[in-house]
Amino acid sequence: MTHGTRTQGPVADGRHAVVVGGGLAGITTALALADAGVRVTLLEGRPRLGGLAFSFRRGELTVDNGQHVYLRCCTAYRWFLDRIEGAALAPLQDRLDVPVLDVTRPEGRRLGRLRRDALPVPLHLGRSLATYPHLSLADRAKVGRAALALKGLDLADPALDTQDFGSWLAAHGQSARAVEALWDLVGVATLNAVAGDASLGLAAMVFKTGLLSDPGAADIGWARVPLGDLHDRLARKALDSAGVRTEVRTRVTSVSRSGNGRWSVQVPGETLQADAVVLAVPQREAHDLLPAGALDAPNGSWRSAPRPSSTSMWCTTGRC
Repeated sequence: MTHGTRTQGPVADGRHAVVVGGGLAGITTALALADAGVRVTLLEGRPRLGGLAFSFRRGELTVDNGQHVYLRCCTAYRWFLDRIEGAALAPLQDRLDVPVLDVTRPEGRRLGRLRRDALPVPLHLGRSLATYPHLSLADRAKVGRAALALKGLDLADPALDTQDFGSWLAAHGQSARAVEALWDLVGVATLNAVAGDASLGLAAMVFKTGLLSDPGAADIGWARVPLGDLHDRLARKALDSAGVRTEVRTRVTSVSRSGNGRWSVQVPGETLQADAVVLAVPQREAHDLLPAGALDAPNGSWRSAPRPSSTSMWCTTGRC
């Protein structure tokens, strides 16, 4: 077994949990369990932590991949930043303010802004939308009506996942220009998909949480340092301090029930015994690791859906 960062000092006795996956969800889970007094082992197949939100070097450049920004409504990610003592390295805007430049207009580039005022929802964006230069007057009026309709959707309604967001927008009077210049401006960044390819359920959750829940919910934060400094270096330091045994370059091959009611986690060269196992890995990888009988319908069909970006995974719940 190839070891990565190892815990320094004694590890607490008592219940043991194994967390499979060293992305942001896995790191956060491991820290929360350790804070609750559980002995934790974190296993990650890659040579680094951070999952899809990481940095890499190309010559003299450090390049970030994923999670370039986050929102004030991403409370779980903000907890993570606080927990690893990295909040000062990823500050939030005092107030949402996004410049939007249209480079396709033949008459020349035109700058617009999406910013909020100190007013309650939905009036906090009213003045910005009323003067938004990338939409016609008719489109601006229709955007407001669509936003109110979106606010009224029930996120618990499973029927929302049977319709795409683009069709819903068209049915509510949104032109192709409005979708491109406004709705997709937010949707592509958070859902990693244009409106026609995004579930209405996911889109409604993003817009209701980020733009229609609290005036400051969509204020933007960004990292002043490479993502690897936050999600790998500082995360490893926090895990070490919490007493978590962290292993990178360690891919789990199977998870099974032990005869004593515990769990066995198999990695090359070692079998770990645990009272609980958390799979913080992509769905298909989790499906392959689940033991027989873990799913109610193991032969059920898989429905393809657009994969959310890192941002959407933290922002669509409102507690990300």
